[in-house]
Amino acid sequence: MNTSEFDKYKVDHLFLLIGENPLPNYVAARLLLNKGGTPYLVYTTGTKDTAKRLQTILSNEPIGLETAQLVPLNDYESDAYHIKEAIRPKLEAIKVREIGLNYTGGTKAMAVHAYRAVFSKEHPNTVFSYLDPRKLEMCIDRENGDRIPLKVKPELLEVKLVELFELHCLKLNGQPTREAQLPKLATALAQVFNDENKAKQWFDWYFNVFCEEARKKKNGNWDDWKSPTKLAELSISVEKLPPEVETEFKQENLIGSDGKLSLQAVQQLKTIKQEPVFKEIKYFCKHLDGFWLEHHVLHQVKNIAEQNSIKDYGLNFKVPLPGTQQGFEFDVAFTRGYQLFAISVSTASKRELCKLKLFEAYLRARQMGGDEARVALICCTNEPNTLKAEMALLDDKKIAVFGREDLMDLSKRIEEWIKQTDKDAR
Repeated sequence: MNTSEFDKYKVDHLFLLIGENPLPNYVAARLLLNKGGTPYLVYTTGTKDTAKRLQTILSNEPIGLETAQLVPLNDYESDAYHIKEAIRPKLEAIKVREIGLNYTGGTKAMAVHAYRAVFSKEHPNTVFSYLDPRKLEMCIDRENGDRIPLKVKPELLEVKLVELFELHCLKLNGQPTREAQLPKLATALAQVFNDENKAKQWFDWYFNVFCEEARKKKNGNWDDWKSPTKLAELSISVEKLPPEVETEFKQENLIGSDGKLSLQAVQQLKTIKQEPVFKEIKYFCKHLDGFWLEHHVLHQVKNIAEQNSIKDYGLNFKVPLPGTQQGFEFDVAFTRGYQLFAISVSTASKRELCKLKLFEAYLRARQMGGDEARVALICCTNEPNTLKAEMALLDDKKIAVFGREDLMDLSKRIEEWIKQTDKDAR
């Protein structure tokens, strides 16, 4: 499928029914409007803000669309008369015949009545369409009942993650990270966690040696990290550390002349651009606390990005939500075309905690990416298939669970996940 096959069905005027998720409307406008075309956003009281936001976003698109015209239905989304009366003046003002109606969004009643309002002898060549989320296809409905499916391949339409958040009026706290921190160290830790006994050895060192030196205690429990000055003074024994990790500490010049881990040396770590890897020593401490796995996942996604049409990816998508203290966060995410892939990451193996993370990621991904979104959990369970089976409430084809044994082959596993998604969409 190439762009020319979409060109046959592009129009100058496209009516879009606005639903709770504006992503299908955005996709339809990008794929079905000619350069300089006009979108018409048909919305109700409940989707007024969404329509105005989409109007702004479409105005900034590089294909040079005319400013979208707003078509309010108020509270009459199921009223055939009011829908016809709202759409009719717009139709009468159109002097050319190339018009279309995409009825992916909105309610079923809106779709039926809008179809009846647009369909007429005055516009016999109207292009009716909808987006099929199961097959990732834009379907063209013909008057004779035929359906023409057009596969929306990733290379046809690139939706960046930031755009996806903007469509939902969500602003990120800071810029997502695209470069993994200390990827070789992350790989060494993944190798350690691939072995349950070595993982136990790591935790013993981390909690009983590293945290004893680097963290404060409050009421007998771990509290915040010590001050930057005190952290910089620490040299921590690596005697009980798994050898794979110790080797990487040496490779990064973090082992001092005394044979201990020097936290002061953390400040000398530089990126390729000669910028500090960690702005503060405490961020290195948090890296060891579990953030290393997120960076390992990010690095594996980056490794397979080009050959799998992944144009945008990143880590640490923090989004504030009104009424909550922490909002929500996608640990790692990427888009492939307009399809969102969200990955929740945890070094935990406790089943209840893992299931909670997967469930939250699933809800948020569906909210952001619609029915097309796919979600994975990467954790340290020994029974990923069992954990997935226990999430019976979730759509089996839309989730994936990777466990301890997958950590060293994550690039391959993620690539298989993508290919399975493509297969499911056929």
